[in-house]
Amino acid sequence: MDLAVLEQKNLANAWRQAQARQRKSRKKSGPVGRRSKQGKNDFDLDKFLKILATGVAKAILIAACSFGVFASYRFINSSLYFNINKVNLLGLQRLSTKDLTSWVGPIIGKNIFQLDLNQVSQKLAEHPWVQAVSARRVFPQSLYIELKERIPFARVQLDQVYVMDNYGVLLGPEEGKFNELPLVTGISAKNPRPGNNVADERIIRGLKTMYYINLLPMFENNPIDTVRISNRSRVTFVTHNGNMEVHMRPEMAQESFKNLMLVLGTIGEDEKNLSSIDLSFKNKVVVKHNKKNQKQFRKN
Repeated sequence: MDLAVLEQKNLANAWRQAQARQRKSRKKSGPVGRRSKQGKNDFDLDKFLKILATGVAKAILIAACSFGVFASYRFINSSLYFNINKVNLLGLQRLSTKDLTSWVGPIIGKNIFQLDLNQVSQKLAEHPWVQAVSARRVFPQSLYIELKERIPFARVQLDQVYVMDNYGVLLGPEEGKFNELPLVTGISAKNPRPGNNVADERIIRGLKTMYYINLLPMFENNPIDTVRISNRSRVTFVTHNGNMEVHMRPEMAQESFKNLMLVLGTIGEDEKNLSSIDLSFKNKVVVKHNKKNQKQFRKN
C-alpha cells in the first residue's frame, strides 16, 4: 500500500517537472524561433539574387559574344585584307589565263570568303577544253585553280571542220595547228557546237581501225589520216597522200583486217602501185593498182 502511494507521488512530481521544463522551453524559443524563421527567409532571398545575377551575367556574355561574331563577320566580308589579288592557274597547256578569265568572269578584287568555289569550278568545267577542274582558297588573298585540259584527237567534218577529243567532245573550229590530226567525214550532227559530244559507234570504230591499220609497215611513211563514213555498211580509209584507199564494212572489221595483212604479205614490193584494197566483200578481196604505175611497169 505504501509502495502504490509512493509511485503516484513520483508520477505526479515527474509530470509537474516536465510541464515546467516545457514552459521554460517555450519562453526561450519564442524570439529565437522568430529570428530563425526570419533568417530562413533572408537565405532564400540571397539565393534568388545570386541566380538572378548569374542569369544577367550570362545574358551579357552571350550578347557580347554575338556582337563579337557579328563584328568579325562584317570585318572579314568587308576588309580589303581578304580581297583576292592573285589567281594561280595550274595545268594550262593550250588555254591561257586570259581565255579562262574571260570565260569565268572577274575574280580579282572579290572577297575570298564570299567567292563561291563551286560556282567557279562549275563554270570552268563548262569550257569545251576543260575536262576536270578543282579550286581552293589560300588565305588571305589567293586562289588556286587546277585544270585538266582535253586532248585534241581528231577532226570531224560537220557544218564545218571541228577538233574533237578522244571522247568525241567538240573542242572548237579547226585551226591550222591541228591539220595533222585524222579527219572523219560523212557524218552529221544536229546543231553542233563546242562542248557537244558527237561520237557514235561508227566514229569510234573507224578511228580505232585506222590506228591498227597504221601499225602495218606499209603505212609507216604514208599513214591513213582520213576516215570517210559513206553509210552504215561501208567505211573508207584514205592515206595522207591520197593515193590509196582501203574499203571495209564495220561489222567485218576484224576479218577484214586479217585479210588486209594476207593481201599485203602476198603483194610484196608491188604494194607501192596499189590504189585501193576493197575488203567489204565476203570471202573476196578486190585489189586495184595505180593505172599510171601499171603502164610504167608494162613498159619496163
